[in-house]
Amino acid sequence: MTRKDEAESTLDLRIDELIAVTGESANARPQDVERRRKPRLKEPFPARVWGVDSGDLPFNVDCLLDNISSTGLYLRLPKLVDAGSEVRLIVHLLHGPTSGVTASLQGRVVRTESQADGRHGLAIAISKHKFL
Repeated sequence: MTRKDEAESTLDLRIDELIAVTGESANARPQDVERRRKPRLKEPFPARVWGVDSGDLPFNVDCLLDNISSTGLYLRLPKLVDAGSEVRLIVHLLHGPTSGVTASLQGRVVRTESQADGRHGLAIAISKHKFL
């Protein structure tokens, strides 16, 4: 097993634990069939994201994740960030008001989507993670 596979496996276990606690997969509807390689947890986990926006200005923004898996996540920001940009995140993977784990993530923006409310949806591929 490579180091990357081992690290991904560790994050898989944490995400799987959270899915089991929240019962997320039990709430899936037939039209919501997951086609991704790894299951996604659709919980609004609090996060802080920092990087460089499309205007080459550094940013540091608090937000909520739309979903996360061991290989990627989706969130919405008030900043436009170009596809291919590197970002860093601190994510609080909570399962209850006071329990859970915090992870430091590094990733690359693989897709951006303009939102009706003026925000920008970012699909981010996770390249590194560390539990704090």
